[in-house]
Amino acid sequence: MNKESLRNIFISILISAVAIMIMSNMEISFYNKYFLYPVLIQLATYIFLINKNKIEVNEKGYIYLIPILLIIFGTLFLTQDPSNIVLNIFIIPTLLSFLYFSLMNKEFKITGNFLKLSLKLYPKKLFSNLSNIKININKNIIYVIAGLIISVPFILVIMSLLRSADLYFSSFTDSLNSLFENIFDIDNVKKNIIVLLFYFISLYSTFINIINNKENIEEPQEKKDFNEIISNTVLIMINLVYVLFIISETSKLTGNFLELPEKYTYAEYAREGFFQLLLVTFINIGIIFFYIYKTALLEKNKSVKKLLGLLITFTIILIINSFYRMYLYMHTFGFTILRTQVILYLIMELILLIVIIKKVFSKLKHDESSIFTPVMITTYVLNILICNEEVITFINRLINKG
Repeated sequence: MNKESLRNIFISILISAVAIMIMSNMEISFYNKYFLYPVLIQLATYIFLINKNKIEVNEKGYIYLIPILLIIFGTLFLTQDPSNIVLNIFIIPTLLSFLYFSLMNKEFKITGNFLKLSLKLYPKKLFSNLSNIKININKNIIYVIAGLIISVPFILVIMSLLRSADLYFSSFTDSLNSLFENIFDIDNVKKNIIVLLFYFISLYSTFINIINNKENIEEPQEKKDFNEIISNTVLIMINLVYVLFIISETSKLTGNFLELPEKYTYAEYAREGFFQLLLVTFINIGIIFFYIYKTALLEKNKSVKKLLGLLITFTIILIINSFYRMYLYMHTFGFTILRTQVILYLIMELILLIVIIKKVFSKLKHDESSIFTPVMITTYVLNILICNEEVITFINRLINKG
């Protein structure tokens, strides 16, 4: 990058860091002023710098702005469950890395190593990137400083006259005065300096990493050989456990379809092992993904493919079982944030498994990442927009009226 580009980056990011520092003194929630608003400022700054420095981009990458902004504004204006607040801290930076990499490289594809790829942007070279800062103090900067000093007495006189001429303006400037008093208060000076340095260093270093990694996209890892006998044994044993479980469930529900099993209440049946079943489906999906993406067994061993197909089938049955339990419970007691989240993620799992079935039995030719990514992103966006107090209360009111 040339000196002019580096100067543009330095000045723009310094202004952004100052804006975040000023915001940190406002009476808004800790989460918003130190995470959500800084993310919005980062987005605006980076997009401005990309255009200002005439960096060639893949405009299709801007599609990631949609879920990022929906998540941010949904979090700002709807009362979110604490789990969503925590998840945002991981999900939003990940989506930001997708946005930046896809803008910088038309060939960018999301692989199983996307978390490793994200680490290339955020903590990497946090301080060493600062060596790029070589801003020469030229005459223009000196003139700007001189102009600021000369303007101070004029501003003070004009502000005084305007305040006396308009009571509303006087009240408005009083609120600004209190803000700047907080900024320059002795007790807050250290905090403000730390905030300013932290955001300047992180914003500057991340943007330099985006530029430096423009062509450096993580390649998918090569699949490794894995012992076929061990693989077959593991899959057989796991599948046998699910055969026993399905026999047990069938006997429990015999004669009680769409009704409670005998000697159960709604709460007991829905809650009994529900989250354990959910965890089991996650474990199964992890095993399935391991065999598909980390080993080359599917291409070599037909029995592994069949056993894996059987495991996928059992996992789908577990998901349907979980749907059934939750249906009985929600039908009687209504929606809550947690119950709605569970339904959303079960639907996501089901869609992913259907795609995986095609992956396993279609000679592995199609690119399933183009389906996985929008499905998972859409699920999380819906989680933010639907699984909150306002929407759940509205849904329950509609149900009760009906």
